[in-house]
Amino acid sequence: MKRVWSAVLILCLASSVFAQGTDGERHYRSDGFYIMLGAAYGPHFSDFFNYIDSRYQIQPNQQLKEFDKNFAFQLGYISRFHKNFGVDIGISVYGLRSKGTFTNHNNLYEPGRLTHDLQYQVGLFTVTFPVIFEFTPKQKIIPYVGIGLSIFAARLDDYLDVLPDTGASSSFANRDSRTSVGGHFEAGVGYKITRTIWLDLRGRWHSGSGHLAAIEPNSTGDLTDFAINQSVAQYMLGVDYYFR
Repeated sequence: MKRVWSAVLILCLASSVFAQGTDGERHYRSDGFYIMLGAAYGPHFSDFFNYIDSRYQIQPNQQLKEFDKNFAFQLGYISRFHKNFGVDIGISVYGLRSKGTFTNHNNLYEPGRLTHDLQYQVGLFTVTFPVIFEFTPKQKIIPYVGIGLSIFAARLDDYLDVLPDTGASSSFANRDSRTSVGGHFEAGVGYKITRTIWLDLRGRWHSGSGHLAAIEPNSTGDLTDFAINQSVAQYMLGVDYYFR
């Protein structure tokens, strides 16, 4: 991670040097907004899944799977106070799911089958400082990189069905909402369709950590908090519109 931040710093300095010798637009200013669609991958709720596997001695073919990927939507506002530098404020939303039914093989607990249905929803707020490699007005392809702050407003709905070998089944539900803070790195490329409309292809890689409660009681009977690793990757395609 230190190498990534060092590379971004070098790119910032290099861009500043190049900007001094271009077409004199040091006081260039442009504002706009963007709409993007794509996919989000992650996060990693390994703390919970490993606990489940160990507690119930689940067989490999029945193990609950980590959150995978799903569609993501992103909306944001960008203010370019210099043709090579700006501030990007955005929000993206996505939902992920993990559901599985498994058999309890631990003799310390009542035999039976259990179904966990985890539904994870996120509103991801970001503040990004991009370095934009645009040096001439006629330049069509504009690459950029950036770093920034990520705020995860996460909600986990956990539905648990317990089907004992004898007797009636039991159902439980729990909702937990938490906020956590992390950071991100982005890289992308814009293509000028017109002077004000750009096609934008972007990747963002987030990091951070937090906790969420799931339906697995601890020794006191309370719900257990499990660590969640917010290693989230987003790959998006959309349109930027600048007011010029």
